[in-house]
Amino acid sequence: DFIHMCVAEALAIGRFMSDGHGAKKWQSTDAGIQSHAIKAVTAFLGCLSTEMLRLPPIKESISDILVLLEGVLQTKNVSVLIQAADVSSKLVSSIGNSIRQYPILEIVSPLSCQLSAHQLPTAISCARAMNCILNSLVTARGSTHAEILETLERTNAVASIVSALQSYTPDVHPLSYLTEMISLLRTILWIWPSSRYHVWSNGNLMGKLAHYCLATETTVVAKVLRLYAALALCGHGAMILLKNKVLMAKICELVGTSHPSSTRIEAFKLCHILLRSSKGCSQLMTSRCQPIVEGIIDAMRAKDDKLLVTEGCRTALLVLRYAGNHHQCFWSNAIDKVLYSILTGRCLSSHQSDKVLCDDELFDMVSKNFMDIHPYVWDILGYLVVHCTEDHHPVRKGKGHSLHALISCACLLATDVMRKSSPMTLSKDVQEPALRAVLMMLLSPNGYIQYEASFKLSEGLPYLGDGYLNVLLSSLESNTTRSVATSFDSFKIMTNLMNLACLVLSRPYHNLLNKRNPIDVLSIIIKECLHNNIHITRSKVTSHLHFCFEGSSCCCYLGEEWEGENIVLYYGLVGLFNLLRSTTLVCVQCKRKLDVGILCHDCRDQYTEDFLIVLQRALSQSLSSGPKLYIAHILSLFGLCGSPSKLGGKMSSALDNNDLADLELLLSDGESINAHTAIISARCPKLLPSVKCLLGSDEKVKDEWGKSVYRVQMSDRVDSHALKKILEYTYTGFVMVGDDIVKPVRTLAKYCHLKPLAEMLQKEQPRWNSDYTRYDLTVALGPVEHSFSDIILEAQSNEEMKCDHGPCQLSTPHVHSHKTVLIMSCDYLRALFRSGMHESFSDVIRVPLGWQALDKLVHWFYSGELPSVALDCRWNNLSSDEQRSHLNAYAELSSLAEFWFLEGVKEESLSAASSLLGSSTSAAAVEFVAFAANLGQWEMVEAGVRSVAHLYPRLRDSGRLERLDEELLNMLRTEYVRYSQHGGGEN
Repeated sequence: DFIHMCVAEALAIGRFMSDGHGAKKWQSTDAGIQSHAIKAVTAFLGCLSTEMLRLPPIKESISDILVLLEGVLQTKNVSVLIQAADVSSKLVSSIGNSIRQYPILEIVSPLSCQLSAHQLPTAISCARAMNCILNSLVTARGSTHAEILETLERTNAVASIVSALQSYTPDVHPLSYLTEMISLLRTILWIWPSSRYHVWSNGNLMGKLAHYCLATETTVVAKVLRLYAALALCGHGAMILLKNKVLMAKICELVGTSHPSSTRIEAFKLCHILLRSSKGCSQLMTSRCQPIVEGIIDAMRAKDDKLLVTEGCRTALLVLRYAGNHHQCFWSNAIDKVLYSILTGRCLSSHQSDKVLCDDELFDMVSKNFMDIHPYVWDILGYLVVHCTEDHHPVRKGKGHSLHALISCACLLATDVMRKSSPMTLSKDVQEPALRAVLMMLLSPNGYIQYEASFKLSEGLPYLGDGYLNVLLSSLESNTTRSVATSFDSFKIMTNLMNLACLVLSRPYHNLLNKRNPIDVLSIIIKECLHNNIHITRSKVTSHLHFCFEGSSCCCYLGEEWEGENIVLYYGLVGLFNLLRSTTLVCVQCKRKLDVGILCHDCRDQYTEDFLIVLQRALSQSLSSGPKLYIAHILSLFGLCGSPSKLGGKMSSALDNNDLADLELLLSDGESINAHTAIISARCPKLLPSVKCLLGSDEKVKDEWGKSVYRVQMSDRVDSHALKKILEYTYTGFVMVGDDIVKPVRTLAKYCHLKPLAEMLQKEQPRWNSDYTRYDLTVALGPVEHSFSDIILEAQSNEEMKCDHGPCQLSTPHVHSHKTVLIMSCDYLRALFRSGMHESFSDVIRVPLGWQALDKLVHWFYSGELPSVALDCRWNNLSSDEQRSHLNAYAELSSLAEFWFLEGVKEESLSAASSLLGSSTSAAAVEFVAFAANLGQWEMVEAGVRSVAHLYPRLRDSGRLERLDEELLNMLRTEYVRYSQHGGGEN
């Protein structure tokens, strides 16, 4: 009470006055009074306790202290400034998370203004105080973050810090100046994504930071690593770091044993963020695989450092998600033995560490002594086995016990889960990772691993009996009788689906259909998942993956798990596919015995119109590769191979169009089939002529109309019907293959290296982490020696461009294209090429588009999609002229679409432009409105007007609307009135 009274008296001396709006303001500018008040506050903060913070008088005093600090931090007295900054830090430290109850933002602005102070002690103290405040507000409301960001931008905080780091000289500045500025910048980058661009785009600063990281000072290195981790949350920033080979070599060295544990941990955390995408993993592991794997393995062996072991396991988990040579590197470093040691090392004493446990002993130890590290062990094991190739034998001679023990333990845990009456008996963190690891073993392409897991799992199944299967299916059936989206226990159904998939994979259930129909149950669950758009991620089920999502990412496409967002959907598809492919000669709908196939004639129409059409539509949804591949493989069991696409549908017309055919496939029976090299080169190059032929051998001939045609003699073993099916798949991306022709089509698909089609017809399990291939012809545009191009599209541009296509002499921007592809999507060009007019014989067509627009148009012709500009930090920092250039390209395309009859281009251009207008500068938007109006694109004009209507008074007063004619100005005024009437106002 005495100290509280002293503080009250000290604050009263400074005279709190109203600022005219009811808020208090500190009035005293006397340095002595300010210093006295600061000292009183320091004593007050030293006596605070948690209980005292709940008292109203204390709360009022803290609010007054903040008013004091706001006033004092604007003083010119360096000594008082430093005292005030230090007290600000102490205040935040003393009251902890309670700081959010107070107007702490009031002191952020004066602290930020002092970051550029010439007096280094002042800048250091203010940077430390700001860092303390911002760290306490990491989890604050979004509105609070927005207010702070506005303050940081207004005071040029990031620019001040960048300037300090660039000007830092060890001989002139104290080390604390460097470390405090780095720490503050890291905090800002971690919380506010928009600030990252100003760091990674500054080459001078990035060079300085790399220099600091390469230094020997441990404290500085650790802080730079933390800064890099925040910077790498931006995809562009991550790529900048990954491209610096010297820096990456240093970071890979920092995870090694020669560095302190704290530094290694920070290096691992940086790696976590760099490894969030497959591209990042590839760049990091391709050149520095061995040192980083050795560092991970050593960290996982550190028995006395739990934090280091955890970070090592997390890094291994992220690295092993993706296929690559690094898997072999982990096996070579005895990763299985390391995982075994982690499971047993903390339960066995040091003299027992080399003891070999039997399977039951290991299971008993793990099940009764669950540790937070165990889920990482099962995830790492799962990724290792599911990526283990057929020719790799993971058991080293005389050293196979560890892997065998791990497989056995996981399978025993899985069967133990199955024995429980309720899947909720054990923790989610115990069940899901072990079950998932077993499922990945059963999906492994490695025969040894698959056999070991299947054998061990089947040993425990007899104890369950057929009754368990009935209970499992009954539980799943109960979810199909009500709305899955609202009433099922997502974790329970996920566990049941994983159990069912493991059972089906571990032993064939040929008699399963005779007892009940699990296919119907799974079909209903899958349809409900697709219709209700349920999203259940692994991170919501298990807590050990939360580290993957720390920080606010931007400007990147993070690698999601191959299973996708909806793991219930994924496990349902895995179970259904494996049930269907193990079903032979029985109709899955009516159970009638069949001579071939799995669907009788009477049930085909109903099944196709119901469930199969739902699956086909799902292939066009934004699902990840895993679910899409399983859907495609399920459809292939019914003879529906591939995925119909809009572009593929257009190209199907070329199958019967011989006008531009320049490839003739000759069969042994004398029949010939015409094709187009443009499409074949992109989709099935194995059918192209040999290199010798392409270089001018006699196989290139003239047809009866004098047109050059390549001829390829097919083997006498090639079936004409199978070849036509292969061509249909090549042209359209989809083909129906009847049971009577599967074998010859499959054989020819293998020869033609059409791996997706061959795997579907072979009824193979989709390979984990493999990509779902979409229909795309853009590879035909590549600068290869034999591109088969027969037409050039030239842009209206004065720019110069170097062409990589052989002897081409054109210096203006252009694209070497193919008439076959163009006419399938453009009625105008089809009519032009067939018109007999002079232009139809020209090698060059001058397209009334700028280069940016032409580049987007060609991509649309060959991919079926109009490229959009990513709304990331690069876009937000483009100049108004650069933004306008991108916007204008879409207006040009929209205009051309009307003239060339380009279906869908006008709508896609409007959508792309509208999304950009929402984050464009007002100057770019106004210029775009005028440009679009000049082209008569009024829908785009309206979109542009809506995007800037709220700024109308400001734009009018600044004179930026002078180039708009009266009609456009009237549109803008009208839209502003509408905006104002709906609650808006002048900004």
